Amino acid sequence: MGSQSDDRAGSLTHPTRGKLLTYVFEERRNIHCYFDDMSGSWIKLPVSWEQHHDFVKPLVEQIRETCPAWKDKYDVIAALRCSNYDLDDCIATYFTIGDTGNMDTPDRVVGMNTDQLKKKDDKIKKLEAKIEKIKPDYVEACRLNKVLQTENETFKDELQKLREKVSELEVEAKTANLRVNAMQQDRPKTARPMTARPVTARPVTAKQKTPEAKTPAPEPEPEPEPEPVGPVIDEETLKAVDVGAKELDKMNKNLKSLVKRGFDDLTVLVKQAREGVSRLGKMDSSTSAELDELRVLYRKECMQRKILYNKIQELRGNIRVFCRCRRDDRVQCAINFPSDHEILCPNPQGGTKKYKFDRVFSPQSTQDEVFNEVLPIITSCVDGYNVCLMAYGQTGSGKTFTMMGPKENPGVNIRAVSELLKICAERDKVQYAIKVSLLEVYNENLQDLLTAKGSPSLDIKMNGKKLVVQGLTEVQVKTVEDIKQVMDKGDENRSVAATKMNSSSSRSHLLLMIQVEGVDKVSNATSYGSLTLVDLAGSERIAKTGATGQTLVEAAAINKSLTSLGQVFSSLRSNALHIPYRNSKLTHLLQSSLGGDAKAALFVNCSPDIENMSETISTLTFGSNAKQVALGKASQNVKK
Repeated sequence: MGSQSDDRAGSLTHPTRGKLLTYVFEERRNIHCYFDDMSGSWIKLPVSWEQHHDFVKPLVEQIRETCPAWKDKYDVIAALRCSNYDLDDCIATYFTIGDTGNMDTPDRVVGMNTDQLKKKDDKIKKLEAKIEKIKPDYVEACRLNKVLQTENETFKDELQKLREKVSELEVEAKTANLRVNAMQQDRPKTARPMTARPVTARPVTAKQKTPEAKTPAPEPEPEPEPEPVGPVIDEETLKAVDVGAKELDKMNKNLKSLVKRGFDDLTVLVKQAREGVSRLGKMDSSTSAELDELRVLYRKECMQRKILYNKIQELRGNIRVFCRCRRDDRVQCAINFPSDHEILCPNPQGGTKKYKFDRVFSPQSTQDEVFNEVLPIITSCVDGYNVCLMAYGQTGSGKTFTMMGPKENPGVNIRAVSELLKICAERDKVQYAIKVSLLEVYNENLQDLLTAKGSPSLDIKMNGKKLVVQGLTEVQVKTVEDIKQVMDKGDENRSVAATKMNSSSSRSHLLLMIQVEGVDKVSNATSYGSLTLVDLAGSERIAKTGATGQTLVEAAAINKSLTSLGQVFSSLRSNALHIPYRNSKLTHLLQSSLGGDAKAALFVNCSPDIENMSETISTLTFGSNAKQVALGKASQNVKK
């Protein structure tokens, strides 16, 4: 009987160990992968990527500390992969083998081989020898450079001294010129000599007599020199003043030289500053353009991610969960909002707790922002989908404000019907009819809010797969005023009461049920869509609300129905075979909305007050659990 060959068995010739037997064993291995967004699948990490991973880096460092001679990171990571990322097994394998690099030289660079490495090594050795050869010349050049620098400094000092000497000589020359000019101006003026005029002889007549000889007049005595007027300055003082004047003149010339050099340097600096400002302006404009482009790309990427995320959620049928924190100026907000999808609140037991939702609205959010976020879900009922939107939270957390809102700033309910009317009016090829019903679940009884108070309670029946409330009033609406009248009438008939937590606390669950029927005028196809907007009554703690009597009975009924809703979510999340819809009238009414062919969204409303933090954490936990519920892909209700 011939033996069957095993292709896993083989051999390997090692340069030092000779021929080795090998075998490929089949074992369960850990595989390091990363998720590729483009293909939507897990792809194995390359070795060059894996060496930078936070999980692998500590392992590689420990191995290199234990085995210093093992320097090849790629070889280490390959050994880790073979050892199933077991550190001890990897090190033991290395010590057993010894040197892992005996087979060949690792050629991991593209186009690199052993010959090229040898050539580069030879080239490196030649360059090192050349460096050693020219090193003495370099040292001598450095020495000469140092000598020249010393001589340069000496020459600079001598030049400065010569400049000072020149300044002194210029001052002395100027002073000498001033003295010469002064001496010329102070020199006394000499009298010009008198020239004798010629005398003409006149004839002596008979009548004229010869004058008698006169004696010469005596010479005038010289006048004494006038005494100097004012104080007399001695020669030493004049010399001292002369020296001071020279020094002042010298300092003046040096100051002028310094000022001139300073202005020259300042001109250069101003020029450089202008050039720098110009470059900064160009860089700023280019940076601003780049930042604007990055902002646009970031918003586009966020939008695409959001669209893809919504598509994934729609395919999975997950309940969309939105968190909204009430605005209360009377207290300080104890909750932080790191992003539009995260909420961080203090844990009464210590530390903080973080929750993630499809969208988180801070206390500063507006009714418009909230409605725009749920608008795509709401409007899909026009296309024949069943849609359900609920608001959950403790009493006084802002559920009714979100769903109903005041007349001047309406909530989701009126805005939703108004938007449906607008969409139906725009589609002229389809004829729509919108009917509205309004009812409440009060003490496990169904009350029609569009009839007078005291009317008998209603009952729920199943018509095939469709849930029907017998005797429920349906009002057809065509304008926004029609829906406002319906909401006002229902608000008057709703059960409310005052508690310590809320002066107008809802004592029932309010359900606004909208039926949209559309008939295509071309194909005669008929679509049936429904929109159920639920304002759940607030979960209550009797110790805080102070409920007594009838209010206490109402609180017990509210908490029971909310507990049943939590049980339904838990069963849906765990894919249980039995879903306890009939545990309460509320969950029974929502069976068609949570049964698998509808789109559902949930608002979890919370209080910012630190005193209500335990209730807030309970509400956020409820919403976090509901977010994990997958109802399956919603289906259209269209008949042709």
